[in-house]
Amino acid sequence: KVDPGSAEAMHVQSEGVPFIVEELIRSYREAGLLQQIDGTWRLTKNAAKLVPSAVRTLISRRAGRLPAETRAVLSDAAVLGRSFSLRDLQAVRARVDGTDAPGPDLADLLEPACEAGLLAPHPQGSPADFTFTHEQVREFALDELPQARRRQLHRALVDLMLEAGEPSPAAMPLIAYHALAAGDTERAGRLSVEAAQGALRSNAAEEALRLVEKALPTVSSPEMRRQLLTARDDAFASLRRSSERLEGLAELAALVEALRDPDLELDVQLRRAAALRLAQDGEAAAELARRVRARAADRGNRAGELRANLELGQAILGSSLGEGFSAVGNADKLSAAEEAFRSAAAIGEEIGDERAVASALRELGTILLGKLRLWFAQMRESPLAMELGARAAAGEPVDSLLEETEAKPMMLEARASFERALSIFERAGDRTGVMSTVIAMAYINYAPVIHLISSARHLEEIRHVVSRMSAMVTESERDRLELQLLYGVHVYARAKVVPELMLSRGEEAYRLARVIGDRSVEFLAAGGVALVHADMGETDAAAEWLEKAASAAATAPTPTRQRQLESWRAIVRAAAGDAAGMRQHFELAVTRATEQGRPSARCQVLARRAVEAARLGAATNDAELLELAETSAASAKELYPLLPGQAPWNAEADAALAQVRLARGDVAGAAAAAGEALQYLMKSGHEDMSLEILVPAARALLAGGPPEVQGMVRGWLQIQVSRIAQSTADEGMRVRWLRGPRGRELVELAGPMEELQLAAKPAGPAAPAVKLEDDDRALLRLLTQGSTNAEMATQLGIDEETVTQRLARLLTQIGATTRAEATTMAFRGLAL
Repeated sequence: KVDPGSAEAMHVQSEGVPFIVEELIRSYREAGLLQQIDGTWRLTKNAAKLVPSAVRTLISRRAGRLPAETRAVLSDAAVLGRSFSLRDLQAVRARVDGTDAPGPDLADLLEPACEAGLLAPHPQGSPADFTFTHEQVREFALDELPQARRRQLHRALVDLMLEAGEPSPAAMPLIAYHALAAGDTERAGRLSVEAAQGALRSNAAEEALRLVEKALPTVSSPEMRRQLLTARDDAFASLRRSSERLEGLAELAALVEALRDPDLELDVQLRRAAALRLAQDGEAAAELARRVRARAADRGNRAGELRANLELGQAILGSSLGEGFSAVGNADKLSAAEEAFRSAAAIGEEIGDERAVASALRELGTILLGKLRLWFAQMRESPLAMELGARAAAGEPVDSLLEETEAKPMMLEARASFERALSIFERAGDRTGVMSTVIAMAYINYAPVIHLISSARHLEEIRHVVSRMSAMVTESERDRLELQLLYGVHVYARAKVVPELMLSRGEEAYRLARVIGDRSVEFLAAGGVALVHADMGETDAAAEWLEKAASAAATAPTPTRQRQLESWRAIVRAAAGDAAGMRQHFELAVTRATEQGRPSARCQVLARRAVEAARLGAATNDAELLELAETSAASAKELYPLLPGQAPWNAEADAALAQVRLARGDVAGAAAAAGEALQYLMKSGHEDMSLEILVPAARALLAGGPPEVQGMVRGWLQIQVSRIAQSTADEGMRVRWLRGPRGRELVELAGPMEELQLAAKPAGPAAPAVKLEDDDRALLRLLTQGSTNAEMATQLGIDEETVTQRLARLLTQIGATTRAEATTMAFRGLAL
């Protein structure tokens, strides 16, 4: 296997010429720059451009037959670029040679180079007259030019291009390149800064990085270096390359410290906080933002205090301005973020920074939506929640649902915040801000009640809002928003277990992330799809997607991605029954977390290792794996009290302990640990289904819990299966998921249909249960188990056409319009 990025790099350098490709590979391998890593050939990060000796020999032989004058003109032309015009070449040579007299006919002089295959002439009337047939040819000609003359030619080009008037932004990088090559450090620094800033405004972050890296070694002015390093940091931020950004900020911080400018020091610290946030170290980012906020307040630096509040709010929520649509977290977390954004809005009003006001108000709206969702989650088992859920499923607007509740003021304030933000963004002509706010406003109709009916349909409808407003933003902005929503639907579908969207939206997010170069989402989406396949028992497909995640991580490596990748590999190996592979990769993940010095990451890995080792150990009766699960769970539980927030890792450890004790025959101990795990799910307002906790905990409680607890657990399981079936419109995907390891175990624990009861009475008159004949009950039972029509026919000893006819009649009898709805009704006890 060959890394796609490495293959692309060599293809670009060789331009597809097979001879040069072969020579490049040989040269890179001999230099140790092409290595086999994890079974895949990759160019090392610091691989330099090589010109293999055989290629140079071939070009040298052809050039050696040229007249001396032709070779001289060819070398001068190489300074102008791959393609050039005779008029430009004549003007530059005249300026360097100090003569306006007409020289020899350059076209005639270059004719031998065309005959030797080194130049290709353009048709008459083209902007350029000639093109070097290969970049290696141009570089060979350039190398033959004396250094002094080369610099003179580059300087002459800069003079000519600047004399023509104010250069266009598109021409600025080219002028900066020639100024650098001319050794004109003063103009090179200024032009490089302007070119890099222009590239950033055009969303060309890679181009900005290239310009900065070329200019930095030549620029000595502290202020010019500061501007270049700041542009580099902005480029890293745009590309979400957090580890490289943190390294680069160390150099910027040292320079700013030497300049002794307090405001610049605050700016660097806020940039570091943003980099830590993008590196998923929100705790450190928030702490640094708080310190900067206090220092700015002490100095009376209101603009710095404003920026610190905005950064603090982003760090607490874990999302950048304009990228979140409904804040997620517990009440304390949302309140802390709310305080930061309210302060930012107030300071923005005071100093007249309307854009900051609009950004803060938009985020306040998403926080209020998050509080609305928390309110629903806290009372979701109440009769009012059931009533609201039924009314929401019937399509009643959220305004009517909340009319008589204490949540109405939050909804009204959220709407007012969004409307004020929208008016400011519209007045400022900020199309991205407008679109991001409009999408957030669409969530008002769905986010508060979305978990009551567990359907990703609402998120899909919000995506349609984006498509209808696509004309408001540029194509790149539209792609970024579409990527956010695609990945958001994928994450939501995994949390709520919506099988058809877990895969489809994850795959779409991965493809779009590759197109627009968002390595972070490319990595996360590939890993998410891999875990979905693992949950369905499709371990070969999971391994393929992990390779895609590994390629994305190799392109933009960070310690966090390395740790995540090892955890994912361990989970997939566990799903495949490979205990040794699971242990190896989890051990690497623990090591990575320890090296990072992040207790939260270590706790997360240990808890998941406990879950997977307990599941695999119980299935194979492996005492060593059960011991590993027990020690991992104990270590996670020891770390957990030291961590802020309400992460589910303590509950995962309890669920693992329940499975270990059950496997050892300690039924009472298993039930006690399972009770602790499920208590977390019920009391924390945790809205995800968390099957890695729910399934082992439910199994232990059904084995050893009191009868009333067993009834409650079974009812809860029935509701979960019902929601999964109801939210899955694609019949094939529903079957795949229910037949997979997770689905099969969940259905098994929910119990046979004879034991199913209506878990919660709907508002208003209850629909009577439909009584079925034994044959139809058997058919419905097979349907709930995810069987296909052919499998049902085999099980019942009838032909497939008869199954189809009986299913149609059965759906009519119980009042269901789809197979998924029939499954839901069966699991809710409405069809027995």
